[in-house]
Amino acid sequence: MEKYRKNYKAILLFLLPAFLIYTTLAIIPIVQSFYFSFFEWPGIAGVPLKYVGLKNYEFLFGYKDFIISIKNVIWFVILSLCTQIPVGLIVALTLATYCKGFKIFKVIFFIPIVLSMTSVGLMWYFILLPNNGVLTNLLLNLGLENLTRNWLIDKSTALNSVILITAWVSIGYYMIIFFAAITSISEDVLESAKLDGSVGVHRAFHIVLPMIWPVMSASIVLVITGILKIFDIIFIMTKGGPNGLTNVPATLLYNEAFGYNNYGIGSAISTVIFVMSIIFTLVSLRLMQRKSD
Repeated sequence: MEKYRKNYKAILLFLLPAFLIYTTLAIIPIVQSFYFSFFEWPGIAGVPLKYVGLKNYEFLFGYKDFIISIKNVIWFVILSLCTQIPVGLIVALTLATYCKGFKIFKVIFFIPIVLSMTSVGLMWYFILLPNNGVLTNLLLNLGLENLTRNWLIDKSTALNSVILITAWVSIGYYMIIFFAAITSISEDVLESAKLDGSVGVHRAFHIVLPMIWPVMSASIVLVITGILKIFDIIFIMTKGGPNGLTNVPATLLYNEAFGYNNYGIGSAISTVIFVMSIIFTLVSLRLMQRKSD
């Protein structure tokens, strides 16, 4: 311990570059965004800021599009938690337990996460085109024309389509995390469970899941925080349409700040996203801590 105390200056010196980068790229923009949320400003250099206090926040919570975006992102979080985590866990359990050629399947499931979200969004956009899209043509050729939809235009399918595509991209990421956690469990523990008659689903729920629960908790937090700030896939595939019904706070922020030059409103939205991320993270960690206990 005394040795580390003598070297604390060297430790701080090595941490300093990362701290400066993090402060410049994360802390300062967050503080600036919070500051600008109290002003009316078009985001143009040379134009003076007009202090308006809490009026930007008052406007937001009476703004229909903002309320819709909050509802959308909450539904996005719920459906993502119900797809990405369970499916990723099931795939990881299957590969770790029953699949001998698991390496090739790991690569197959992981490929979507390697692709850029722009590429994924454009690919699925052309697949889901209502007139000559791949999915529409496939259903027509199979005689299932009754199942065809305007997937990204119909308000009943647009948001859910994007959510499921996001899940398709992310499942491989959580599959790798869970696979690593499962394969790190001691073979002695698994063999003892097998001797006691704990196999299959019983072993998964009573042996494997409790032992990888910290990894599960971290993954749930990653899903929540990632979805709350999601932007690219929505912007590429629907741009918040139809009529703003697939907007999430991040896309509404972009429209207000850079589309309508309401930089104060955009900053207020970013502050709300930041606060929501903290609240959701703390609540989920608290709930999962109780489950762990």
